[in-house]
Amino acid sequence: MQGYIKLYREITQNPIWQDPPKLRLWLLCLMKANHKQAELLIENQVINLSAGQFLTGRLSLEAEYNRNIPKKYFVSGKTLWRWLKLLESKGAVSIKSTNKYSIVTILNWDKYQRSDQPLSSNGSGINQQLATNNNDKNVNNDKKTYHTSKRHSNLAILDSLLNQYSIEKET
Repeated sequence: MQGYIKLYREITQNPIWQDPPKLRLWLLCLMKANHKQAELLIENQVINLSAGQFLTGRLSLEAEYNRNIPKKYFVSGKTLWRWLKLLESKGAVSIKSTNKYSIVTILNWDKYQRSDQPLSSNGSGINQQLATNNNDKNVNNDKKTYHTSKRHSNLAILDSLLNQYSIEKET
């Protein structure tokens, strides 16, 4: 996977924020979704996917979700599918299944992921937009400074959330 997705701060107000394993699934769905229309060939059948859609199955979802995470955090494909159905019941996704695959559609994809500014040939428009962080002054004023580096990647933060979740679950 390449590129980026937009992640709005309002996600912290959503109940999924309190459940790190389900949050991981939601983020995986956002990252797997196509950013533009695409065609796939599956067993001599052309599948057209729109922006915000991805093709998956229970086993492939399980493999991708569990990639590069400690074995103690592994989640079965059956459980992941149940969680995906929960996201569907909450109006976050829709799922169209066949006996070979499922097409998952992120609802409101365009509302949250559309590009507000077209990319120029050298990409400077989006780079400037991404480089501007209006919260820099707020961060500098905080007594605690959070140092970001390669060792504090998003996966490390998510792993920390998963550890906190498992500790809370055990008590």
